[in-house]
Parts: sequence; structure tokens; C-alpha cells
Amino acid sequence: MSSVLHAPAGFAQRQAGHGPLAGFSRRHLILIVCFSVITPLTYALFGIAFGERVHAGGMLGEIAKYFVIGCATLCSAIAADNLLRHRLGPAWSLATAMLGASIVSTALIELAMYALIGPLGWNTGYMMETKGFTSAERILLEFVGIARWALVLVALYELLESKRRADEELHGARMTALAAQQNLVEGELRAMQARVDPELLFNSLVAIDDGYAQGVEQGQQRLDGLIRFLRAALPSDSADTSTVAREQEVVEAYVALLGQRAPDAAELHLRVDPDARGEQMPSMLLLPLVRWALAGQSVRHLRMRIQRQAESLAIEVESDASKDAAAPLDEIASVRQRLTQLYPQGARLSIASRLGPWRATLEIPRQQLAAATVSSR
Repeated sequence: MSSVLHAPAGFAQRQAGHGPLAGFSRRHLILIVCFSVITPLTYALFGIAFGERVHAGGMLGEIAKYFVIGCATLCSAIAADNLLRHRLGPAWSLATAMLGASIVSTALIELAMYALIGPLGWNTGYMMETKGFTSAERILLEFVGIARWALVLVALYELLESKRRADEELHGARMTALAAQQNLVEGELRAMQARVDPELLFNSLVAIDDGYAQGVEQGQQRLDGLIRFLRAALPSDSADTSTVAREQEVVEAYVALLGQRAPDAAELHLRVDPDARGEQMPSMLLLPLVRWALAGQSVRHLRMRIQRQAESLAIEVESDASKDAAAPLDEIASVRQRLTQLYPQGARLSIASRLGPWRATLEIPRQQLAAATVSSR
């Protein structure tokens, strides 16, 4: 029995995306906006503190400049992460991203300087700062400054992505642990299913012997009943998981086997929705409830109904046992324990035995929804 886990959410989203920018999300956009606003605002506050004048046009130009740097750097880092990280390793992919972002940002800023910022007169302060530099020296100086900020942004990006990867790995480890726990529980249930109650088996053999004493046909019928129960109760290697139909067969064979030993045994009234018979469910959940309902010596009628709802299976087991009879709690305790392990937050079991009929109501998530992260073999 093995577990099949879904990939972590972030990894699945990246795989589902297309292109080098797969994985770009709101957190990256927030980082770009914060960087493009806070950085020039900090420079402006320092300038005001030293008595310098701050022009609105120049401030807008700085915001646009750092927005270009932020977009180019984050997009380059994401593209390098998607395309180069698995080939070059994290260090070289980030270095490539920083270099590519610096080149692209410098080219875009120079283009904007000549096409937009210069004609609008927003570059006055910048031209004063670079007075005396040749064009090549000015571009080189710009490149170095942009590379410095690209290095800072790449480092921030890597910190964010490292946290995301750590969260995904932790989530994957938790899902693996959950899968292992559920597989262990399923293995225990199937092992329990493989164990036939020795007392039941002994009493059935005695009933078969008595039947043969009464006649060959009577003995053969009782033997067929025992064989039917054994075939239904023993786990099958051909089936990955149990189904409602299989558990229904176990219950029917069990009640029929009890009826061979006592003429006044309980009569089973079973109602199963046709569309619920093929639903998957854990083994050995119905039979303990039936044993509990039949524990009273006065039981003459046993009713069970199984319905398929939108997201769950609703199971009701009811008997006409006397309200004064002592209800065995070990069967119910074992069922509750299995439900806690299999469905930590998604199953409900309610028991009523003191007022009116004995009734057990069980509601479990439908297996294809509850076990979306775990499947057998």
C-alpha cells in the first residue's frame, strides 16, 4: 500500500503556468511597487533634510525609474528561476538574473530619458549630477547604480522564494506524514477484516454440524452461508479499497450467518441508494455498528440505510433493542478511533440507545473527496 500525494500548491501552479514568468504573483507586484515608491521617497526626504528642493516632476521620474528597475529585476529573477535554476544552480541563475536586469533596466531608462523624461524637463537634477561625464561614463555609472539595486532586489526575491519553498516542503512533509498515517490505519483495518471472530467461526461450525445432522441440504445451506461470509469479510487483493456494496455484502452475510443459529434472529431491512453502492469507503466501519446494534438480546429488526449526499455518505443503523439493555461501548469506541484517524475534521458519529430504538448515525466524506491526497496502491 503506497501513498500518492498532490504536489505542493506553489509547485503545481508553476507547472500549470506557461512561459518563463510562470509563478509571478501579487507578492512580487507588491515588492515592485514598494521599492519604486519608498526608494525615491527616501532620497527626497534626505534631500529636504539638507535643504535641497524637490520637484514633483523629478519625483515622478524617479518613481518611474525605480519601477522599471523593479519590474526588470523581478521578472528576470523569476525567468531565471524557472529556466536556469535546475541547470546552473541557484547562485549562477541569480547572478544571470541580476546581470540581465541591470542591462535591460539601463537600456530602458536611457530610452525613456531621451524619449520622455528629457523632453518633459524632469531630468534637470540628474543632468546636474552627471555634469562633466561623457555619455559612456554616464551610462556606465547608471549601470553600476542599477546593478546595486538589482542585487538588493534579487536578494529580497530569494528570501521570499526561500520562505515559500520552505513552506511548500513543510506542507509536503505534513501531507506525507498524513498519507503514511492513513495508510497505516487502512492497513490495520484490512488486517482486522482478515481476522474472523473465533467465537463466530466456532459457533457457525457447530451450526453446520447440527445442520448436517438434520439433513444434507440443511448442512450445505449453513456451510454456504459461512463461505459467503468468509469471502465477503476477507480482504481482496484485486480491490484497492472497499466499497459500499462490499461492506453491504459483509453485513448481509453476517446477519444471515447469525440467523442460522437462532430461528428468532434479527431480520435485516436494508436500503441503499443505487448511486451509493459504488462509492468507496474504509472497510470495517459498518460491521462494528451492526454488532453494536445487535448486542441486545431482544433485537428482532435491524434497519440500515445508506445515502449518497453531495459531499458525504450518510449511514444509519437502527435496531429495536430494549432501551434497558446494556450497550457495548467497545465497538463504538473502535469506530470513533478509526474515524479520528481517517477523517480528523470530516466525520460525525452519533449514538442513541437510552430513549427509543438503538440508533447509530454516521456521516463520512465521500472517499474521492476525503482521500484526494491519499490513494491505496
